[in-house]
Amino acid sequence: MSTATTTLTTPETLEANLSHLSLSASPTPSKRPYLPRWKAPPPTKQEVEWADILTVDLSLYDTDKPKLIETVQTALQRDGFFYVVGHGIDTEELNRQFAIGEVAFDQVPREEKEMHRAQIKEKGSFMGYKLQNYWEITQGVRDRIEHYNFYNNSIDPVTRHPTALQPFVPEVKEFLHTIRQVVLRRVLNLIDGVLGLKEGYLWELHENAKGETGDDVFRYMIYDPLSGEEAKKTNGVMLNGHTDFNSISTLISQPITALQVLMPDNIWRYVKHKDGALVINIGDQMSFMSGEILKGTMHRVVSPPEDQRTLRRLGVFHFAQFRNNLPLNLLPSKKVQEEGHVVFEGEVPTTNGWEATRVKSYGTSEFIKGEEYDIEVIAGLHVRHYH
Repeated sequence: MSTATTTLTTPETLEANLSHLSLSASPTPSKRPYLPRWKAPPPTKQEVEWADILTVDLSLYDTDKPKLIETVQTALQRDGFFYVVGHGIDTEELNRQFAIGEVAFDQVPREEKEMHRAQIKEKGSFMGYKLQNYWEITQGVRDRIEHYNFYNNSIDPVTRHPTALQPFVPEVKEFLHTIRQVVLRRVLNLIDGVLGLKEGYLWELHENAKGETGDDVFRYMIYDPLSGEEAKKTNGVMLNGHTDFNSISTLISQPITALQVLMPDNIWRYVKHKDGALVINIGDQMSFMSGEILKGTMHRVVSPPEDQRTLRRLGVFHFAQFRNNLPLNLLPSKKVQEEGHVVFEGEVPTTNGWEATRVKSYGTSEFIKGEEYDIEVIAGLHVRHYH
């Protein structure tokens, strides 16, 4: 899907390219199909314990990059999450993605969703719908989560998608292209700086000069509230604590207070909503290739505070992936080689191999049960699933 054909290695060419994209990547509003505006729910008024997550202002990318690199380094070595602001994507563009997400869930009949069901167990693929009640949370309680997924680098004609979504497919793809170029690319360049890599190195592992990319997932995701009995059994957990499977994850901040991060003091704290902000975290693949210098942080979703508990929680995500068939070896960085450690002692999984394995087994396999978390063994690693 992506159209870039060269790897940018200088700030001047990167700036020129990003400037061009920010002006032209999105479809002209007048050409878009009509869509009612998304009505954001009001933020919670209750007092909760917020996670101390740092903020990276990408508007300073060209004027104070060393400061941004320092902030990213602190964030990714300490708690694995940070906010991104100043990214240049208009808030109305972000809100329109939530509106399209509502179409995916509320305007597609159940029988059509079944026709577009993702081949999760069969192929380790999320393309299409993950319907409710597929995963077990705990004690027999099944999930109340539904999501619809686009892949960026697959043969993906408009007609592959549900009828109600088809008019919006071109702008979804344009939005995915924009977020890759104006957010992911710059974030990866900052991580290059953290790890002492040549600028553009990590981007090339996501998209090379031939335009080959990983199988990024762009997702709309909605949570229906748990019943009182279900919440009692799960202690309010709606999605078990986990690390992401991919390289870099991006969430458009939304007002329902439910996402929690396991902070360095081993306490779960809520991620606070910021209008127009993006929430970034790294996944397994980036953590492994950094020798776990960079932290793939545990996070989960729980029932919101009382004043939001009956509301549905709609999310919009971009899960970036390294190019396929790359072994999850240590990056060729002096910092990684000296301060990191080899993660896999035996056969080293590939990028897409790790992703597919985790997709297939998450929430469905038999794990080693524990009081605080269950353990799944993959390629010799003990992968934790927190209750």
